[in-house]
Amino acid sequence: MRYAIVELHDVCPYYYDEFCACLDLLNSVGIKKYSLLVVPNFHNQFPLYKNVHFVKVLRSLNQEIILHGYTHKAPVSLRHILHTYGEGEFGAAELVQTYEALTRAMDIMQACGLEVQTFVPPAWISNPYLEDILYAFGFLGLGYRDFIKNLETNQSIPSKSITFSNRFGLSYLSIKALPLLYRLFYKEDLLRLALHMKDMRDKRKIALWRVLLSKLKKDRRLTSYGEVLGKGGFTPAFKGVQPAGWLGNPAFGMS
Repeated sequence: MRYAIVELHDVCPYYYDEFCACLDLLNSVGIKKYSLLVVPNFHNQFPLYKNVHFVKVLRSLNQEIILHGYTHKAPVSLRHILHTYGEGEFGAAELVQTYEALTRAMDIMQACGLEVQTFVPPAWISNPYLEDILYAFGFLGLGYRDFIKNLETNQSIPSKSITFSNRFGLSYLSIKALPLLYRLFYKEDLLRLALHMKDMRDKRKIALWRVLLSKLKKDRRLTSYGEVLGKGGFTPAFKGVQPAGWLGNPAFGMS
């Protein structure tokens, strides 16, 4: 049996219309299980707690909620220019910046009654501190572009992500490449389809997603990050192996 996670990226009040369009798309092809990657304070201008209706919509869906950064915004980095343009929020963040961003993000999520146990960094870009801070906060795991990391067992679960680019020039190339990538990764045990809110502004991308999601529904069983990371999922059931990083360093007083 092969599995798949359908995940909606950049879920926030700013993209409310696109979010509704995405839900309509999933409903039209009969996708009943998906993960919502929520940004608590998109671009530091759209905090969830100021959008009570949007929060009610999220809670009413009864779908898995994943924390997806704090603001989803960062300075443009030449190092990550091929993957993102000013959205790799944690790529250049130092220890204190990472801790503060996650603390603020969790404060908003808790204030809105949204429980999260998994994290996917914006643009799938991490830094040396992110995993240990998430572990300290009690997160089960986080998703990278090509694998899901279980923070309790310290194991990496192979899982390719298929997505469109929404940057000028690369967007057209990604439209041509997406069906090819789906065929290329067909034999993967666990595949992730990452629908971004901006995809809903392009009729070509909507049409392609409809085709791929319909095929996915026939080829694979839908799952979630929680199921993959939990007992009976893709990882052993033993627990308690802490990632080896700065939290174990006595110099930080956290050992």
